[in-house]
Amino acid sequence: MSNPAPTEHMKFKITIYAIGRYPFLEISHDEFNRLKNAQKCLSSALAVEEKYELLLSNYMELEKEVLGITVDNMLQRNESYSDFFDIRLKCNRRLINLLTATRLYIDQIHRHLRDCMPTEEDAESYTKSLFSEQYDAHFEYRFMEALRNYSQHRGLAVHTTSLGSSRKQEDESSYLEFNSSIFSLKSELELDDTFKKSVLKEMTEKIDLIQCARRYVESLNIVQCLIRDKISPVASDSRSLIESYLVKYREIHTEPVVGVYAMSYLCDEHGEKIVDKVVLLLNWDESRIALSKMNGKLVNLHKRYVSSSTHNKQKNKAR
Repeated sequence: MSNPAPTEHMKFKITIYAIGRYPFLEISHDEFNRLKNAQKCLSSALAVEEKYELLLSNYMELEKEVLGITVDNMLQRNESYSDFFDIRLKCNRRLINLLTATRLYIDQIHRHLRDCMPTEEDAESYTKSLFSEQYDAHFEYRFMEALRNYSQHRGLAVHTTSLGSSRKQEDESSYLEFNSSIFSLKSELELDDTFKKSVLKEMTEKIDLIQCARRYVESLNIVQCLIRDKISPVASDSRSLIESYLVKYREIHTEPVVGVYAMSYLCDEHGEKIVDKVVLLLNWDESRIALSKMNGKLVNLHKRYVSSSTHNKQKNKAR
């Protein structure tokens, strides 16, 4: 005699998963699976935003590190050989953190897209095409990719630093402007037989790493915005689905709703045993929405720079 189908012994409910007795809302197997997929979609959509935020935060720390070095230089706090050694080490740490974060983002983003859109058969090829388009379009992208491989297997990325100042004349006043730069040297990278030869041919004798980082992050932002636009409709639908079942549960449980789960039970002569459960919670999805709003499009990042100058006041806008 054949065993009954598993669904004949399963029940599906929405209830509060906590000690005590709480009302429950019976749902179907199909409803449980749709809620499970919706929760997985929102979790993956959040992961997309979190990994981009990690990337962007590391880029910001690199920029801030160099700005801090410039202030120290203005105050004449960088004078000994050990000071310059420490500067190079600090910049290497920040740059390697950025390169590591970008690798994590590039390697994992297609899996999160696939989890958001399981019916999309070309999730991996789609994301690869987005990265490839940026790779082909910009030398800075190609260089930073090659530099990451170099820093992982051969040597440090920042080979030399430049701390300087220049006199600026405005009207009848003269000001001293301080600046800092970090570079990779072609002569150093040529010593590595595995460094990508096609990238070496494109290089000048030294590469401004901050400028490269800006273009690189700008390219990754383009990818992020395209992926966000692709998953946004399904994430919105997933959120609406979970919200609709939370509303239904509040109709039978009017007290504050905390710890609500969709649960599957195996039922036999001994009672009910929990087989699977899916939390129906949307507070954490607010973080996804907030990150997507905060980290919007970066238009022409490679043409921007930060200045603390207070002299050109006619261009400043009060806020």
